[in-house]
Amino acid sequence: MSCYTLVYTSVANQKMSEEHLKALLKKSRKKNEQLNITGMLLYLDPYFIQVLEGEEAIIIGLYETIRRDKRHQKVSLIYKKPVEERCFDNWSMGFNILDKENIVAIDGFSDFLQRHNPDFFKKSPNRVTELLNMFKKETLF
Repeated sequence: MSCYTLVYTSVANQKMSEEHLKALLKKSRKKNEQLNITGMLLYLDPYFIQVLEGEEAIIIGLYETIRRDKRHQKVSLIYKKPVEERCFDNWSMGFNILDKENIVAIDGFSDFLQRHNPDFFKKSPNRVTELLNMFKKETLF
C-alpha cells in the first residue's frame, strides 16, 4: 500500500465561528482515524487549505466527498502525489486558524493576503507545503 498526499483549497460559504470549526474538526478527526488518514487544515476566513495523507483510493474518495460538500465552494486541487512517508503521521487532523498577523510574519506569504485565490498556490505548490509545515508546530486544537 503506497501513501499519497493531496492538497486543496476552498472558500467557505458562510462565516465559520470557532465553535463551528471545532465541531467540524471533531467530526473530521473521528472519520480520519477510521480511514487511516492524516493531515492538516488551515483556515484564513473564508479560505481553507487542507492536506490529506493516506491510501490513494481513500484520499481520492474523501476529496470527491469534500468537493460536493455545500458548506464551501471553489474547491481547487493544488496537487496529489505519492510520498514515501507522511508529514503528519501522528495527526488525524492538525488545525490552525490563520490571521493577518501570523501569516504576514511568514516571509514570502504576504502575497496570499493580497491575492486570496487558489491560483497563488497552484503556480507554486511548494509554497503550500512550506506553509503547512510552518504551521505544523503551531496547531491550536
